[in-house]
Amino acid sequence: MIPRMTTVGTLKNYRYSLNGSNNTMTKAMNTVLTGRLFNSYAEDPALATRCFQIRNSYWKSQSQLNVNESLRHKYDVAWSALENASTDLYSRADDASVASIIRAASGSTGPGRLALGQSLCAKAKDIAQIMNGRYGENYVFSGADTLNPPFTWGPQANPGYIAEPLDATKESQAPAFQYIADPNQVGPGELFTNDPAKAALVPEKNPSYDEDFTQDVIDNPVAPGTDDPRLRDPRYGKFIKNDGLGTMVEADAKQIPERNEKYDSNFAFKYLKPDGSGTNEADEAATGLYYRGVAVDSNAPADVEKMEYFLKEAKNIDVGLGHKEEGNAAVSSTVFNSTLQGIYYLGGYGTKDGVEVKDEKGNVIGVVDKVPKNVISVVNEIGQILQRCDSNTGNFASDEDQLRFKALFQEYEESNSSFRERWTEMDTQSGFLRDNSELLTSTSDSLKQQYMELEDADPAAAISDFMFARYCYDAALKVGNSVLSQSLMDYMNF
Repeated sequence: MIPRMTTVGTLKNYRYSLNGSNNTMTKAMNTVLTGRLFNSYAEDPALATRCFQIRNSYWKSQSQLNVNESLRHKYDVAWSALENASTDLYSRADDASVASIIRAASGSTGPGRLALGQSLCAKAKDIAQIMNGRYGENYVFSGADTLNPPFTWGPQANPGYIAEPLDATKESQAPAFQYIADPNQVGPGELFTNDPAKAALVPEKNPSYDEDFTQDVIDNPVAPGTDDPRLRDPRYGKFIKNDGLGTMVEADAKQIPERNEKYDSNFAFKYLKPDGSGTNEADEAATGLYYRGVAVDSNAPADVEKMEYFLKEAKNIDVGLGHKEEGNAAVSSTVFNSTLQGIYYLGGYGTKDGVEVKDEKGNVIGVVDKVPKNVISVVNEIGQILQRCDSNTGNFASDEDQLRFKALFQEYEESNSSFRERWTEMDTQSGFLRDNSELLTSTSDSLKQQYMELEDADPAAAISDFMFARYCYDAALKVGNSVLSQSLMDYMNF
């Protein structure tokens, strides 16, 4: 049976063909405009899936690159800070710390030691300020706590202070008290006291007492009424009288508070005064260095525990090393720890005991305890010692100060050596971030090239396809002129 050809049927077929030509032209036009081979997943599911996988890798690589670049800039700021600190610490410039310390150790510049001490204390504060540098709004050397400055100054903590409630009735707390208590001056059961007015009194012993010399004076007395210079000799007498001369008569001796032999100042006081003595009053204390609120030179167990926690902190960042986790923790070799602990680069925390001081010939001339490990603390304490020197002669305030100065000078050289090693370590990390940045950039470029080859259309071919589709569409429009007149059968329907 031959189908009846009507105008309506012809127009329906015409419109169907025209829409197909229009769709083909529109798709070709979109390809030219977007430069992509497809604009929806349905157009080419296999190719779209492959492109998504590559793009996902590209976006991840770009994210890692951005993080790596941020870290690299942070390390550049940190490296520059350590470079400035190194200039202050061990460069041979006239205003550097080491130059000031060397001049202070020289007898020829002795009278200027007070000024050098002031300079060194200021230099210590300058170094701390450098280490408080920021990258953006974050502090570089503050570990995981980047919102607060790492280094601050406050009352100098006593390195050996142990915070325990004091109880004068307990023998176990004898190290906390300076004197043996007078039962008539203290409360019931109290054995010790830190108040000399409440201490038991004992005759003052002669520290220079020489038994043979004293016995010779007793065995060979001078004639009555004759002045005997031997009685004024420091070696004479087991006790000291009120006038400072020696005596063998205990009743004639000067009465002083009885000292507690078990006393340890490190246990009793929370802070140290500028002269090295202890105090529990913050206003009386010398200025000391703190790191994230913890005393740098403290050996108290609680402070040591906090410092150890700081040094173990980790802020792991994915910089393209194959991030992997085991047991809810990242594998260290697959991530980058971005924390920078300022206390680590400046020599650490706490103090050393038993530091041997040697002369130019290498002979041990003394042993010093509680020597700071942190180079800022070392510079600051040297400055404090120099400021206690005689303003005219430049002589040290005491033999203990002189010995401690030499011990600190030795520790200063060791701290500088450690500082240089850790600065080199940072330089290595900075170099790694620079190399990793180049690798991630290369990886990103490669992935971008891959998805461009899969997604992007050839411009010349796309334009040619569009022109041909446009030609077909125009031709389809012209066909309509031949199907607009009605057929005989259309008239016969009436």
